[in-house]
Amino acid sequence: MKEHVNYEDIFKRFNEQLPKGVFLNTSFEGEYNTMTIGWGLVGITWSKPVVCVAVRFSRHTYSLLEKSNKFTISIPKTGTLKKELGICGTKSGRDIDKFETCSFKKDKIIDKCDLHIECEVVQKTAMDKTALESSIKERFYGTDDYHMFYFGEIKDCYYTKEEK
Repeated sequence: MKEHVNYEDIFKRFNEQLPKGVFLNTSFEGEYNTMTIGWGLVGITWSKPVVCVAVRFSRHTYSLLEKSNKFTISIPKTGTLKKELGICGTKSGRDIDKFETCSFKKDKIIDKCDLHIECEVVQKTAMDKTALESSIKERFYGTDDYHMFYFGEIKDCYYTKEEK
């Protein structure tokens, strides 16, 4: 069962959980993938509610997101799914089926999470490594594996509850 909420009402929870990890999910033609992200922004851009997420060019999620132009963020309850966040943050969907490994249902959301934000990409921007502060470049990009920033318009935001 879905309980729709205004995206403004979930800022606090999103921002508190993000550094601990949330799931970024996408699929294309029946292939599902999820990855753990710890960086992102929620706000208003172009008079639209938008989530901005960063996905490295080397990630399997990048190739799927380029085809689908849609993603869902699934936010676990505080303190839960630590093992699954670890797996989805360190293993590639090219090598394993993360949904099977983590016992998730194959869907656009992570069924073990209770808060979800569905987005459609309205803009994407590749990082300009020449414009990046040197300390950030040294700390996060020593292997020259940069990010694509996806700006996703929030199409739906909701809690899921188990049917009784």
